[in-house]
Formats: sequence, C-alpha cells, structure tokens
Amino acid sequence: MSALNRLLDEFASRGATSDRGRQEAAQTLRARGLPERREENWRYANLRAIDNVATFLPPVSGTAQGSGSPPPHLALPPPLPGFERLVLVDGVLRADSAPSHPALVRMAKAARAPASASTDFAIDNRLGLIATLFAPSPLTLRVTAALNLEILVLSTLPDSANYLHLTVQIAPGVSCQLVERHLGGSGAHGLGCSHVELDLAADASLIHHRLFAGSQPLQFDTLEARVAQQARYQLHYIAVGSDTSRSTACVRLEGRGAALDWRALGVAHAKQVNDTMLTVRHEGRDTRSVQTFRGIAGDQARVACNAITRVSDSGAGSNVTQSLRGLIDGKGAEVDLRPQLIIDTDDVQARHGATTGQLDENLMFYLQARGLDVPEARALLKWAFLGEVFTSIAPSALRRAAELAAAARLADAPAAELLHATESVP
Repeated sequence: MSALNRLLDEFASRGATSDRGRQEAAQTLRARGLPERREENWRYANLRAIDNVATFLPPVSGTAQGSGSPPPHLALPPPLPGFERLVLVDGVLRADSAPSHPALVRMAKAARAPASASTDFAIDNRLGLIATLFAPSPLTLRVTAALNLEILVLSTLPDSANYLHLTVQIAPGVSCQLVERHLGGSGAHGLGCSHVELDLAADASLIHHRLFAGSQPLQFDTLEARVAQQARYQLHYIAVGSDTSRSTACVRLEGRGAALDWRALGVAHAKQVNDTMLTVRHEGRDTRSVQTFRGIAGDQARVACNAITRVSDSGAGSNVTQSLRGLIDGKGAEVDLRPQLIIDTDDVQARHGATTGQLDENLMFYLQARGLDVPEARALLKWAFLGEVFTSIAPSALRRAAELAAAARLADAPAAELLHATESVP
C-alpha cells in the first residue's frame, strides 16, 4: 500500500472526518498526491523516507494528555526569561500551560483554502497538510499586545508521529517575539510534522526563532506567512539532528513596505539529508527581503537550499538580496544551492549569489602558522561560516542551545570559548 493510501486510511480510522479543515486537507492530498522526486522543487528531498513511517496516527499516552511529565531524559529546558511558555507533549497542549497572558487569545481555527494545484507559484503545502490531518491539539493564537512567547514541541515516544498545527495572528501595530523549539524524538521510524501559518497585520512586527534539534528521524516542516503593509517579519531557522528533514516556506509580502529578513542554517553529517525550500512573493510596492542561508554537509550528507523569489508587476520599488552559501566537509558530501529570481517589473533592485566549496586552504595555513592545530583551525573556520546566522539570535539561552546542537553535528567540534557560552544560562 502506498504511503498516501496508508495515511488517508489511518486518517479515516481516527473518526475526525467531520472537521471541515481536515476534510479539505484530505481532499487536497487525495487529488494532488504526495510530492515526488521527479517534481523540480522536490528533487533534493529524501521522499522515500515517508514509506518507512511506522504509523501516521499520533500517540495516545498519559503524558500526551497532560496527566504526566516528560521522562527525565527529555526534561524541559529552563524557561526563557521574560517569555510566556506553552508546551505540547506528543502533539497535545499540556493542561498546565494553556494560554493565560492577557495579550494572547486562543481562537477557533479559521478554515483557509488549500493552495491551488494549477498555480505554479502557490505554496506547496502538501506535507504540511499531514499535520493538518493528524495534529491532536491545533492552536490558533491571536497576539493583541507586545508579547514574548515560547512554544515547546516535545516528542517522548520512539517510532511515533508528532504534530504541530499552529496559526498565529499578530494584530496591527503589535510587536511579538516567538520562539518555537522542537525537541525529543527517537527510534528508526518516527515522524515530526509541523504546519505553521502566520498573519502579520499592518505595522506589526514578528521576530521568529525556530529550532529543530531533536532526533526525530524524519522531520517535515511547512510554514506560510502573510505580511501586510509596513509589517516586518524576521525569521531564524535552524535545523540539525534529523536523518531526513525538509522545510518548505512561503512568505507573501502583500502590503506596501512589507519586509522579510530570513536567515536559515542547516548542518548534516553521516548520511543525513537536509533540504530547505523558500518561496518569497513580493506583491506590494516597496517591499524588501533579505534571504541568507548557510549549510555544512559532512561525511556523506546532503544539504540543499532552493530559494525562489518572485517580484510581481504590482511590486515596483522592491529590493531583494539572496545569499546562499554551502560548505562541503566530506569526500561523499553534497551541497546543492539554487537562488532564483522571477521579476515582472523593471522597477526593482535585486542581488543574488550562491557559493559552494571547501574550507579555504590559505586561511587554514594562516591559522596553523599562528599556532592552531588542524582540528582547531577547521573548527574555527566552520564556526565563522555559521556565525552570520547565530549572531542574530537574541535570547542568549536559545542561542547557546542552537550552537550546542549544531556543534554536536560537526566533525571538528569548536572549543567552548567559540560558543556563546560566556553569558550565563538561566
């Protein structure tokens, strides 16, 4: 039985087919099917891993239903100072972490039409629709005043499926900082799947940190963001740890003066596959986007980033900068970078570039001449390569967690003094 038929059968068996949003997701998947390698935007993803998922059904456990605590080896990290915290364990919001801050309102999920199969530039959210089908505790949140919010997504059971379906609406003129951390996961056939939808109203501001640092063997992530007039969206995405990971993101700059600052980092080793797909649509006048990707592939791993930006004829005055860089750190490693610009107006400023290579031998020689041995020099150069993404992470405890997770996947681990470890962690 194909993976698609199996997941649709499992969805039907859970008795939740009366939900309109889930029904529409199932219909879309049935009509369009799951992605395939022959499709251009999926050529670098390890889609065969879907067939190895033990079950798509989310687990039912005492911990998931909020009546227990995570096992000791998966203890929650300390809360970030100044942040409200929500915790989902095995896909279910813990009863003791329901939204209570006056600036945070939990709302009923508003149905959103699936992307059109006939529109070649629409968000391909098919993997995200799996989370729509199975997420036990979908969250729709509205932020009405300045707020720092941390969401922990914890998987505790081996070979299980863990889901997040999150919608966040930022009210006009409101500033928010959102930290999203995906932790845990084990076994050989587990699945982590998330679908995040963001709406930034006029003059809103969102700084969004996303850290995928669990050991879930298969991680699918889909993000859709709509940015209105003069709104600003800053996204930091860090993915390490999974055997196979795929991030699919689409950001629509809909209003005049809307802005995006996207920074992503992928580190893979052994035979891991880390694939990132970003689509940015400049639809409003004078919109701006800066897109930065840094990836390191070690051993026989593959790291890929495909960044497509389209400036529509309504996006005159837009400014686009793409910078994709990859580092090959193994004889069998592969890095694939594809910056793409589609411009439908003459009034635009656009710069893009992609470089892939190995560590600079001249810099290696320079560092060794000043007393560093080979592993120290390699670690220093790798850390400098990744630093452009790390330095933009503001909460020091989160930055340290991200750095430690990435360092654990490097063949030459950096010395402690290279990490952001000088600041105390609460």
